Amino acid sequence: MTGAASRSRRSGWRALATGLAAAFGMAAPAQAQVQSLAPDAAPAAWVAYAEIATRTVTTWLEEDGPPASNLRLQLHQTRPAPDQPTPPLELKLWIEADGVVSRVEAAPPAKETVSVDLQSSVQGRRLAPPPPGMLQPLRLAVQLEP
Repeated sequence: MTGAASRSRRSGWRALATGLAAAFGMAAPAQAQVQSLAPDAAPAAWVAYAEIATRTVTTWLEEDGPPASNLRLQLHQTRPAPDQPTPPLELKLWIEADGVVSRVEAAPPAKETVSVDLQSSVQGRRLAPPPPGMLQPLRLAVQLEP
């Protein structure tokens, strides 16, 4: 892909760094309920981490490899109109203490092909280690601009 085409494609992703990007939730196996914390109630370190994680995941989804390209193609098909952005893809990430993304899910659950491409693009990759005590999963959202 040429530099201009690559820049054009990359400018199409928009990270929704507010709202969902800094929302945290935790589901422990012994707990029947999911706990969550609104972004405005989260510690500043958690919010800063979520913003960095959102930018990093967005970069991973902009890559030229088949999983990321397939994911973008599938998301383009969800546009309500050619001049409209795609609906936000809401992600849940579980991040190990060393920063490795051990699990990723789309919320609500996405088609199997989207899930496979998403997992191939994100799962097993490394972010910075999360702040101590940060609730998980980290929830964020990204979408494609027209």
